[in-house]
Amino acid sequence: MMDRRRFLRTACQACAALAVVPAVASLESCSSGKPLAVDNGTLNIPLSDLSKSGTTVVRAQGLGAKLMVVRRDDGSYTALLLNCPHKNGPVKEKGGVLTCDWHGSTFDSEGKVTKGPSKQDLKRYPVTVEGDQLRVAVG
Repeated sequence: MMDRRRFLRTACQACAALAVVPAVASLESCSSGKPLAVDNGTLNIPLSDLSKSGTTVVRAQGLGAKLMVVRRDDGSYTALLLNCPHKNGPVKEKGGVLTCDWHGSTFDSEGKVTKGPSKQDLKRYPVTVEGDQLRVAVG
């Protein structure tokens, strides 16, 4: 049986751990802490802010949904809008597969539909590397 003091300590530790989650999520777009914004139709992302794992989820002001930037083996990049074309549901990576939370459509890492109900691929944006910046043409 757990005494009151141990219960409160355990509950406080759990709350403290959960309080860190939103802070980490807000940093998913930029390790420098500055919010990213679309400027003249272009989203500039410092290369140093990209994940070493090959995929980085970016949240930017002026863009309706998150973007996932994928670094390919050849060093090129793809930027996918994480918004399902079927009914505009949010798309998240789950076990290496991009899945719509609303109706279960799935997409590969290039944004191509692998299972419906969506009949369209995820929206892709052109990406270029200029110096130490990744430039995503979103507008």
